[in-house]
Amino acid sequence: MANQAEYIYDGTFEGFLCCIYESLLHQEIPQHIYVEEGIPLLGETSTWITTDWERAQKVYVSFSRKIGIQAQDMIRDAFLTHMIDKELILYRYILMGYRLGRQVLSQEEWDEPGILSPNPSQRKLILRVMKAAESYRAEVKNTQGQIRFRSYKDVMISCITPRNLILPGLTTFFEKRFGKENFLVYDKTHKMAAVHREEGSMVTSMQSVNLPVLYDEKNVYENLWCSWYDKMHIEIPSNPHYALNEMRTPLWCEINGYSMGPS
Repeated sequence: MANQAEYIYDGTFEGFLCCIYESLLHQEIPQHIYVEEGIPLLGETSTWITTDWERAQKVYVSFSRKIGIQAQDMIRDAFLTHMIDKELILYRYILMGYRLGRQVLSQEEWDEPGILSPNPSQRKLILRVMKAAESYRAEVKNTQGQIRFRSYKDVMISCITPRNLILPGLTTFFEKRFGKENFLVYDKTHKMAAVHREEGSMVTSMQSVNLPVLYDEKNVYENLWCSWYDKMHIEIPSNPHYALNEMRTPLWCEINGYSMGPS
């Protein structure tokens, strides 16, 4: 692929996969992959990549077929992080994976005899993607056990300020836990929200949240953190206010004057 190009996409994971599709279709290497918002002034060589679900699905399926089933989760999780230049890094990682196969998924396979092994530069890139994916999964897991909901008339609401875009992972977790409850998790960092009703869930953009009147001040899901202590086999502290204060500060925030943290 000798041709060079600049891509612009909508910032979604599906949109990014369509950038991969476009590159392979036209045999061109994107020198830059910009998100629609906040892009610099670009020349006539810039190409807007339309998000097409069928094209995105073809690329997504190709990860498991050409690299390994774990590649789908690895690439998706790394994409949801705050990694600088993640689009170009993941673009190079994916093309490398098409050539090397499972070698890009684990260090354990690098020294297998008779298999093409990544060179030092390629290993550095692989480790960077692996580290990003691991940081995403760790933040999802930590937040699952520490998040706090407040119960309003017909919905439970929580606010978080994560580093990575962890809402997709959190939504899957809380769907299983509160399947019949309506809940909303607002990500103040990325201005997004995970919204769940009995008929389904979605992650969507949301600039702010106007909280309704608190339905029942006593009916607050403050004890959700107890499960985290149980999993860690730590005795639940006798002073719940102390325990809440010991939880990570990023899990609390202020929205429109309402305290979402411990009182």
